[in-house]
Amino acid sequence: MKLFTLALVFSSSLVSAANWQLDNSQSSLHFVSVKNEIVAETHHFKQLSGNWDGSMVNISIPVNSLETLIPIRNERIWQYVLQAEQFAAITVSAELKQDALANLAVRDSILLELPLNVTIATETAALNANLRITRLSANTLQAVTEAPLMLNTHSFKLAAGVGKLQQLAGLQSISPLVPVSFTVRFNQQ
Repeated sequence: MKLFTLALVFSSSLVSAANWQLDNSQSSLHFVSVKNEIVAETHHFKQLSGNWDGSMVNISIPVNSLETLIPIRNERIWQYVLQAEQFAAITVSAELKQDALANLAVRDSILLELPLNVTIATETAALNANLRITRLSANTLQAVTEAPLMLNTHSFKLAAGVGKLQQLAGLQSISPLVPVSFTVRFNQQ
């Protein structure tokens, strides 16, 4: 009976150890757009949510949380590029096994190359992310991009929407390559 009780306690602690929630207040996602070949602007999403269950990381980015600092541009990107009325969120998922971080001590970090599955509207593409994952405390992990991810809008079939933005803004060009960087912090629940 003691062995059964010990096994039950141990197995329940493993389950709870795998319940991590993204902390939006300590997380960020930024990207850079380049127009007319020389004008670069940084934008961000104000909301991120997600979890890590010890096996898979899942992150949701509401498209209406996009902030470009120009309200009409926000609306145009929502409407023509991200198709916000049909697709409320960008999703990101990645396989990350708990044992990959099992020996990570508090204040230590490791570098991992992690393939991310990114879905924007109807298209999913894989992006490789070089991440520095740091254990900030016994119950807090943080992942930061070591270098920007290069998102190609053509991979997500966003060219028509980007073309519409270019036309409406009277621009000569908008680069299809978009550098993306992020910091995500997860707290154990």
